[in-house]
Amino acid sequence: MILTVMGVAVVIAAGSFSIIARYLFDRGLADRNTPAPNIIDLYKTYMAHTKQQTGRIGVAFWVHSVSAGIFISTGVFYTIGRFILPRIF
Repeated sequence: MILTVMGVAVVIAAGSFSIIARYLFDRGLADRNTPAPNIIDLYKTYMAHTKQQTGRIGVAFWVHSVSAGIFISTGVFYTIGRFILPRIF
């Protein structure tokens, strides 16, 4: 069950990040040929550009943020519940 939740969350996070990257590449706001792009700069550029264009931060960013948060928090809670709590109690 945990792996399914994490798997779905990571697929959604990766898909929404690809939407963000494609948006930036198509508009010339990011360079495809950068060997090691700074992910934070990509997020900042996407947020600034979509907010300037529509007055709101793009939906892909929110979908990515929520799904990445679900992936991370599920892994943390599983690790705590599976490995740490049994050693304490």
